[in-house]
Amino acid sequence: EAVEKGAPLLDVETEKIVNTVDSPASGTLRRIVAGAGDLRPVGALLAVLAAPEVSEAELERFITDFRGAQVSFEPEASSPAASGAGSAAAFMADSPAVAPPPEEEEARISPIARRLAESLGIDITTVRGTGRNGRVTREDVAAHAARITAGKSSAAGEDSAAGEDSAAGAAHANEPVRKRLSATRATIARRLLESKQTIPHYRLSIDAHCDALLRRAAQASRESGRRITVNDVLLRGCALALVRHPGINSWLEGDEVLEFPHADIAIAVAAPSGLITPVVRAADTKSLAEIAAAAADLTARARDGSLTREDIGGGTFTLSNLGMYGLPRFDAIVNPPQVAILAAGAAEDRVVARDGAPAVAKVMTLTLSADHRVVDGAAGAAFLATLRELIEAPERL
Repeated sequence: EAVEKGAPLLDVETEKIVNTVDSPASGTLRRIVAGAGDLRPVGALLAVLAAPEVSEAELERFITDFRGAQVSFEPEASSPAASGAGSAAAFMADSPAVAPPPEEEEARISPIARRLAESLGIDITTVRGTGRNGRVTREDVAAHAARITAGKSSAAGEDSAAGEDSAAGAAHANEPVRKRLSATRATIARRLLESKQTIPHYRLSIDAHCDALLRRAAQASRESGRRITVNDVLLRGCALALVRHPGINSWLEGDEVLEFPHADIAIAVAAPSGLITPVVRAADTKSLAEIAAAAADLTARARDGSLTREDIGGGTFTLSNLGMYGLPRFDAIVNPPQVAILAAGAAEDRVVARDGAPAVAKVMTLTLSADHRVVDGAAGAAFLATLRELIEAPERL
């Protein structure tokens, strides 16, 4: 198939993100070496573009002699080099520019959405995409399947009303749908197991009155003209507390503890492919409006699969908030090399003692999970105490 330079060629799903790779040259897609869903190391040969006049024998020799790129993601590493390509796909010779292939639009489909459609027996070309640039997402496929099911249920109901008996007492076949773990989900499983097995977790919980925090979020929304959430205010509070307690804002690497001057806070986002933790950089230097804008952008891109590697790496601390699901409290697992993570529950009405009498207040439970190799209980408790002070007097945020 003819491919024009710049046309979407394939989607590469890494441990945390899905990226669309555009063709860096024009040519004919002569060989697809790696099929959809295959797992390949970075630098491996995925496909070959070549001019039509290149012979099959030359193609075979090229594929046989290809040696994968030597790739490092260290900042000081030199550019990767490979025999043949040095990129995700290898290209032998350019052909004259051609019109984009008719299937170019189909390339705007996430691998997760494609696999789900295949498992449900849905023609992916009939699904309308609502993602960025019309990209078809997992949610689009699920919604399409729900509409089909609803239509079938309606038709079945009409048939029943007409007096047709459709095997009412037939045995129910509960056959499971077998799905292979995605690269993202497999990585989550591996890292969580590693964290639980190798990090001596302990947990500290504290209750914070958050009536003032809710008022601060509403006030900041009015002042900035954009929506400021409770999570945005909480993130700002965490950032200020972290710079006062650098032992919490740190990494453990071997026998060294790395304490950071700024709070790069990862926010836990439930994306279709699994839990993603994009990072709000230097949150301690940002205003509430700036934090809200950054968090909203990262969350949207996490859910449509357009985060970059730079968006998800290098967090110094993680904030996980499940309060929107009504959970009063929970605990989270430390994300190494970080040494702590905060779990925020729902802000709910509770009876509290105020001036010696019972009263109702909005209360939020915050649970800190920490690595006991680095963070002692007193240090964790001091961090939570500072955070509660900021939440209960949020004018300082």
